[in-house]
Amino acid sequence: MFGMRLFFTSASGYVALIILASLLGILPHALAAAITASVFRIFSGGAHASSPLRCNLIGVGVFLVIGLVTKMCSFAGSVAGNIIIIITLFGIYIIYTYVPAETPGKPISSQIQRKYLRIISFSLLTIWCIASLWELSYTTGINDKKIVLSSCLGMSWQLFTLLPFSYRVVGKVDTLLKHFIERLGIFTE
Repeated sequence: MFGMRLFFTSASGYVALIILASLLGILPHALAAAITASVFRIFSGGAHASSPLRCNLIGVGVFLVIGLVTKMCSFAGSVAGNIIIIITLFGIYIIYTYVPAETPGKPISSQIQRKYLRIISFSLLTIWCIASLWELSYTTGINDKKIVLSSCLGMSWQLFTLLPFSYRVVGKVDTLLKHFIERLGIFTE
C-alpha cells in the first residue's frame, strides 16, 4: 500500500511540476533538479511534510524556484564545477552522519538495511559527481551548463533535507501550508 501511494503521490507531483515549469519556460531546469533529488531521496530518506499534498506543494515550489534561479543565472559555466565538488564533499559528510534519514512512513528495520542504504547513497553521490563533471566538461552551451547547475541545486536541496534542522524547517512550512489550505477550503486531505 505504501508503495502504491508513494507512486501516485510522486506522479501527481511530477505532473504538476511539468505543467507549471512548462508554463514558466523552465522545464529542463526544474526537471533536472527534481530528478536528481528524487533518485537520491529514494535511498537516503529526508524530511517530509505530514501529508502527500503538502509534500508535493513544497517539492514543486522548491523545484520551480531552482528552475527560475538557474535559468536567470549568467555565471553557471564558471562556477558549476566548483559547486559540484563542494556539494560532493558536504554530501559525503552528510551521508556518513545522517543517512538513512527515517520517515514515519518508511522506518528502517535493521542495521543491515541502514548500511545498504548508506552504501547506495555514497555510490549515487559519486556517480552524480562524476556524471556532472563529465557533462560540464563536454558541453559548450550555457543552457546545458545551467541544467547541470540545476542538478547541483537539486542535490543540495536533497542533502539539506537529511539534516536535523531541515525537519524543523519543513515542519514549519508544512504547518503554514496546512493552515493556508484549511482557510482556503479548496483541498481536503
